[in-house]
Amino acid sequence: MECLFENGKVRLTYYTEYFDNERWFPLLRDSIPWQQNEITIFGKTHPEPRKTAWFGPAYSYSSIHWPAKALPPMLVELKHTLEGLLGTSYNAVLLNYYRDGQDSMGWHRDNEENIDPTSIASVSFGKARPFKLRSRDKTIQIEQFLGMGDVLEMRHLQSNHEHALPKSKRHSGERINLTFRKITSAH
Repeated sequence: MECLFENGKVRLTYYTEYFDNERWFPLLRDSIPWQQNEITIFGKTHPEPRKTAWFGPAYSYSSIHWPAKALPPMLVELKHTLEGLLGTSYNAVLLNYYRDGQDSMGWHRDNEENIDPTSIASVSFGKARPFKLRSRDKTIQIEQFLGMGDVLEMRHLQSNHEHALPKSKRHSGERINLTFRKITSAH
């Protein structure tokens, strides 16, 4: 465990290769019902630059609406292990499948009103890529390579910090990221 950033109750904690990448990466890649949604940002609609899947209560973000869907047993297993490590509970997971270095996620905050901001846990499998985090005023900037079963917990970071997984030619290859959250009400 390594604390990458801490300020009062705000904390970013990293656990290297906590999960077995050789087991989980092919299992997730081959059994999750991945889809590529249309996303609307700043009034323009285009394909999401990655494939995604959702399990948990109904959830919406950026014009994408996910219906409630129960977590399958393999995700329940991951969730229980993660909850034991972090001492918190989650009831939902957003999965992102980055097919190569051109699939990405721009700067954003997971700050929808129905997400409990206490803890969002990110689990990454496959090719390691640079995950970036910055304070909204840009005085804090952190880069951490994530992949190969790594865990990153973001505690109370969503109101004043943004994060991204930018495009990368140097760090190409398949990558899967799961962000476990607690949804407090249907939205």
